[in-house]
Amino acid sequence: MQRYASAYRFGELVTYEDGTPSNFYFDDYEDACFAWRYPDLTEHVLYVARVVEYTVRTEMAAEARVLVVFQIAQERLKDVLEMPDQDANRIIRSLKENGWQVTGKLQKQYPVLSEDGRAERVINAVRSAFEEDFGEK
Repeated sequence: MQRYASAYRFGELVTYEDGTPSNFYFDDYEDACFAWRYPDLTEHVLYVARVVEYTVRTEMAAEARVLVVFQIAQERLKDVLEMPDQDANRIIRSLKENGWQVTGKLQKQYPVLSEDGRAERVINAVRSAFEEDFGEK
């Protein structure tokens, strides 16, 4: 900015061909064009590469592990109760979010959970999948 302190100014608002309005005027494009014609983006590229590497190696790996655990929990739940995947996922989420307890709302939505200790078998089946992989208690 110091190098071009006398080369820029603000003036009347003009709308350019691309529709961009500006009141910025610059008089030394010939001398300054190297700055945007061939910018050194090495640091930016390295940063993006590190972000992508972290995402693939860490975030996506963790997400894949969660999906596998949910699949295992779903299979184990279906060993106890036959139901569509959407219902199984609903039960799994509810149990995890409510400290491995069957809420009244869940029991009302799935009355079969009230039968002969079935809720306990469902909880044990689902919970076992998470404890094996994540060590959750």
